[in-house]
Amino acid sequence: MTNTIKTAIFVFLMLILWMLSGFLFNNSTPTKSISLDLNSETKIINVKAKEFSSELRLSSVVVQGRTESNRSVKVASETNGIVRSILINKGDQVKEGQILCILATDSRKAKLDEAEALMRQRKLEWEASKVLVEKGYRSQTKAAGSKASYDAAKALVAQMEQELENINIRAPFDGFFNDNISEVGDFLSVGMPCGQVIDYNPILVTGQISEQEIKQVKTGVIAEARLSTGENLNGLVSYISKTADRKTRTFRVEVRIQNSDFKIKDGITTELFIPTQKVTAHLIPPSSLTLDSEGKIGVRYINKDNIVIFSSVKIIGDKGELVWVKGLPQKVTIITVGQEFVLEGQEVKYTLESPLN
Repeated sequence: MTNTIKTAIFVFLMLILWMLSGFLFNNSTPTKSISLDLNSETKIINVKAKEFSSELRLSSVVVQGRTESNRSVKVASETNGIVRSILINKGDQVKEGQILCILATDSRKAKLDEAEALMRQRKLEWEASKVLVEKGYRSQTKAAGSKASYDAAKALVAQMEQELENINIRAPFDGFFNDNISEVGDFLSVGMPCGQVIDYNPILVTGQISEQEIKQVKTGVIAEARLSTGENLNGLVSYISKTADRKTRTFRVEVRIQNSDFKIKDGITTELFIPTQKVTAHLIPPSSLTLDSEGKIGVRYINKDNIVIFSSVKIIGDKGELVWVKGLPQKVTIITVGQEFVLEGQEVKYTLESPLN
């Protein structure tokens, strides 16, 4: 056996011995399992909260509307003629029966004089007929004919007097001469307007109520109107339409508000609050409102175990910078600062705000 073979066998044997030594003399201990505490304590968030108690108040239906005049009329001519003069300026206050426009007299005075002359003649004929009947020289039939002619002449005079009076176009009620639609020199036929008269006292606030809310609203209750110009006024719900608008499927509502000083103008955007029923509600800051995962508006409050609860609410009105909501327990601790950083079911620590905050 050559030296090379001996060397190879020796190396092979040494390799086998080294491999066996790894199994026979290995004193390593089992790997220690390191368990993680998956239920380690979660950090509890600190929030601010405030205690609120419910109050009894009237629930209201909120309607977007506008102010409207109580009456608006285009004062039309009752005869044909040319406008001779307009006696009132735009914006002037007028009284019922006051002359607004005067038409040219034309031949109306002459026709009246003619009718009066004919009436006097017919009267003399009738009186003569009465004397002749008494003396037996004329029949009752002839006398009746004279009486009929006289009555017809009187009627013609009355007609001509009315025709002459119709040249004076008068205000139908107290109000304001809003606009002169015609000008001096215009020809007006029967039914054509001279001007527009508007009655602003009382003034109406009108709006449209949805199908879902119409059953809650009744006439005869006092509603609050908040004008875009800053005024807050009260008025009587005087009218609710029995028929819905075919396009919008809403019902017209009218609220009458006294306007003796005429400060409220026509066409002002208004928010109407019409009371419906008494409910228990909480007056809270609007900053306390939040949304849940489904987009519902509500508040997050804390129960007796310091667990966060979400409750959806309905806004039924406001008072100053606060809002009235319903849908909460009678007494509730609402999270006022930090409600966006906590979830329903989460435990929290809280600091109560003072009632003045």
